[in-house]
Amino acid sequence: MTRFKELKRIESAIERKNEAELQWALGYCKMRLQIATMKHHEAHWHRIEKKVKTALAEMRRQEDSD
Repeated sequence: MTRFKELKRIESAIERKNEAELQWALGYCKMRLQIATMKHHEAHWHRIEKKVKTALAEMRRQEDSD
């Protein structure tokens, strides 16, 4: 899978608020952060990780209110 396909998968997980996919996305972001060698790559993956965490938190808040 190319990074482009992986990014599309992450975007899809965020849009659909799919917990399993969001968990995968979070793990993928953490892996990318571990191997990042350039500051702008690290910043990019931190931004995506934050979006994933926000989507997970929103999903969990919604479940709690149901």
